[in-house]
Amino acid sequence: MIRSIALQKKQKKWLAPLPYGEPSETYGAKFKALMGPSPEAQMGIDKILASQSLWDATMSNSVARYLKENKRALVVHLVGAFHTESRLGTIEHLLRYRPKTRAIVVTVRYEDDFKTFDKAKHTDIGDYVILTDAKQPRSKR
Repeated sequence: MIRSIALQKKQKKWLAPLPYGEPSETYGAKFKALMGPSPEAQMGIDKILASQSLWDATMSNSVARYLKENKRALVVHLVGAFHTESRLGTIEHLLRYRPKTRAIVVTVRYEDDFKTFDKAKHTDIGDYVILTDAKQPRSKR
């Protein structure tokens, strides 16, 4: 568990309470694979992973607090696929804060062959998987 962060008290109120849970082994392995095997990418990887986990924990804690105060609420939480794909990251933290929470994960993937659902590639990345045409222009951020 992460137990300390070097921030002032008023800054910490915007973050998940300490201690927050470590990322799962599966999430950590996925993150490290995404970052790549180069020595440059692996330098400081544990600190970067800890900050990613803090981001997930903070989002999850915010959702859990809202649901605690609003018992009948339905929350739609939009986030990049990495944070929820395969029910990792944000979902893992949410279930630590509020174990009985029901969550549905919708994963959107850009695919060249977006008309074909590839079981090996797309199974278990979300409760619902939406494939979109990777060749179509995306909106600018």
